[in-house]
Amino acid sequence: MDDIVNAKIEGRALPPKSFAITFDDGFENNLTVAAPILESLNIPATYYITTDFIDQNRMSWIDRIELVVEESPVEKLSLPWGEESFKNIEEKRRFLDNVRLHVKTTPSLNPDEIATQIQNQLGFDEIWSSTHPLDQKLNWSQVKELSKIQGSTIGGHTHTHPIMSYLNDNDLSYEIDHSLILLKEKGQLRHINHYSYPEGLEHCYNQKVIDALKQRNIVCSPSAIHGINDKKVDLFNLLRVTVT
Repeated sequence: MDDIVNAKIEGRALPPKSFAITFDDGFENNLTVAAPILESLNIPATYYITTDFIDQNRMSWIDRIELVVEESPVEKLSLPWGEESFKNIEEKRRFLDNVRLHVKTTPSLNPDEIATQIQNQLGFDEIWSSTHPLDQKLNWSQVKELSKIQGSTIGGHTHTHPIMSYLNDNDLSYEIDHSLILLKEKGQLRHINHYSYPEGLEHCYNQKVIDALKQRNIVCSPSAIHGINDKKVDLFNLLRVTVT
């Protein structure tokens, strides 16, 4: 990502078919699986860390939902936008896509409250963390270890992973500032110039968010909007290709 920033500042084009590899949230497998492979290939990567996830091995709201949906066929769920049901894998995928759509586009919905409702209706107590290899987050020692790997860059991804455009000024400042403080104090990172927007869709960030990041010396923040970038793209509106 530093190469992209420098090329943009200097007004030069990157080589054809250039790419940058990035990871969001701070999963442990970024260090244990991805980083050794990338290091062996001499490929750099940027890791955007959600600091509360590191502090508490906390799961995102959608991961909290996916965890229980995987275990549970259900005839009916009552949610703010209506009734939902699923019995097989395809119906579960449809349900999860529908939940994402409603939660990400409705500012009045609290994502974690929706996750708790779904967990409770499926017969589970509130689940906020998991040690499953696909859910386990890094700890602070591992963040420091990751930052020392050749080619690794650590960036911010807020403290609790909210949709930044929905936040008032005070909450927006807290999410950015607290994440940067923890990365510097607990992660022992000197300079943090990179960030990424949670969820990252077009409505999930705005000029107020971009201005707040710039005021804190952030130089680049990619979105999660699908697409390929050209040399004209703004560093705070970079497109990405999601790989799952």
